[in-house]
Amino acid sequence: MMGIARLMVLGCAVLAADAAAQSAVPDAAASSDDIARKLADPGAALISVPFQYNYLGSVGPGGDFHNQQLKIQPVIPFVGENGKFILRPILPLSWNQFSEDKHGTGDLFVQGYYIPKTAAEARGTEFGFGAAALLDTASHDSLGTGKYSLGPAFILVHKTKSWTIGALANHIWSIGGDSDRDDVSSTNVQPFVTRNLPDGWSLSFTSETTYNWKAASGDAWTVPLGATVSKVLRFGRTPVSLGLGGFYNVDRPQYASRWTGRFSVTLVFPE
Repeated sequence: MMGIARLMVLGCAVLAADAAAQSAVPDAAASSDDIARKLADPGAALISVPFQYNYLGSVGPGGDFHNQQLKIQPVIPFVGENGKFILRPILPLSWNQFSEDKHGTGDLFVQGYYIPKTAAEARGTEFGFGAAALLDTASHDSLGTGKYSLGPAFILVHKTKSWTIGALANHIWSIGGDSDRDDVSSTNVQPFVTRNLPDGWSLSFTSETTYNWKAASGDAWTVPLGATVSKVLRFGRTPVSLGLGGFYNVDRPQYASRWTGRFSVTLVFPE
């Protein structure tokens, strides 16, 4: 636990220093509405660092357990003349009661997409492709797969002034790791619909559907449906987005959580 605490404190200190440096430099002061629209677009060339806390309710036999997870998931864009590359690593920190009473880091998940430049990037449709990788970084067996996995990844986004609609998708297969652990073959699709509202508000409807090809038929699907409301605020010159949401699993493995409560804080570093 102390190791995780030190990691979080160090990460927050680095981000705070970076935010201070950014705020010391005058910028074009993008409006809260513009920032909210870009945050709704997973392919936007916007540096951000979301901290996403998930409370996983009613886990295990009888739904008597509750797990917690904090996902640190920076978005790092690289923009070129002919397109952009979006790097999206996700590091989960978990505090679980089930299946074992353990806490620590989970497997690091990394997605990267190349999105070719289009004539109507701000108002139009973008498609990108790349790769996804799952790295065996879990601090305990119950918090990860014990495997290194790799596969293709895709992104599709359509944008208007008021709506952002699209999906992220990937499939990964295990390519190495602990031979005593189950192989990985998993498909994940994340469709989303976001209504961009005035004054930096937005309302998103989404799912994070997963199909585990190695699981028994009754435990293969995880299908959460939910909504999140968020608001872009400013602390000095640094924009921050706060979000609150909830999800219900309409289909799930036998002992998976029935519902999820979510709170997110996203630090934004506009150019």
